[in-house]
Formats: sequence, structure tokens, C-alpha cells
Amino acid sequence: MSENLQQLIAKYHAFYELSPYNIVIEEGHGSPTATRHIIQAGFDVDVHGLSNKSELELPPSAEYAFGYGELKKIADAVSECSIEVIPFPSTVFSDARGHFQSEAVLRIRISHCGGFDQRAGQAEQHALEEVEKQLESLGVRRR
Repeated sequence: MSENLQQLIAKYHAFYELSPYNIVIEEGHGSPTATRHIIQAGFDVDVHGLSNKSELELPPSAEYAFGYGELKKIADAVSECSIEVIPFPSTVFSDARGHFQSEAVLRIRISHCGGFDQRAGQAEQHALEEVEKQLESLGVRRR
């Protein structure tokens, strides 16, 4: 593991949260018998970094880009599913649980091991477990 990455994880007290990735499937669009189904198509793994300051501030772009690159390497190594890293480089998040401390977020989305309209299954679960294992080996803990 890169010393720079270890420093970045420690500096921003990195952690991750897991949530389902849901999609809406609409059948018979435009007809009187149209139906909608919400299915869990995968998982969103949101990696958070906390600011050490009390004001709303974005992390320096070079550090954010470096973090994005490292998460992209993890996503690329897990090839079973569609895994993408979604950046939010110009967005500051705040969470009431963290006393509205500024957070930067990168999202890892795991989906589409089968068809687009398929429910998450064993392949997505396995990909999630691998991503979590990689994050935890870097010192990024689940909240």
C-alpha cells in the first residue's frame, strides 16, 4: 500500500457506507396498464473523507483525484460485474451524525452482472465482498 494513500486515509478519517442500488423498471410505458417495479440491481459503496476544519471546504483537487484513482484501481480489479467509481468533485456533503462536518464522497457502484433489469444476486454480492475486503485492507472501515 502506498504511503501517500495511507496518509490520505488517516488525514480524512476515511470510512464507507453501504446502500442498495435500486432501479425502476416500467413495463407498458404509456398504456393504461403500465406497471412499475423497483428492483435492487446492485450496491452503492460511498467512501467518505471528513474535513478537519469546521467550514464547508472541498479537499484539494489533487488529493481527491488521487483518491479517485486508487478506488478506480480497486474497481478495475473486480471484473465480475459492472463496477464504476462515481466522483462528486465539486460537492461538499454534511451529515447531522457528524455534527455537520464537511465530507467529500466517492461512490463505487456495483451492478449489472446479468441483464440490466436483473436483481442483484451472488455475483454482485461476491463483487461487493471483494470491494469491502480491499477497502478494509487499506484501513477504510465501514460505518
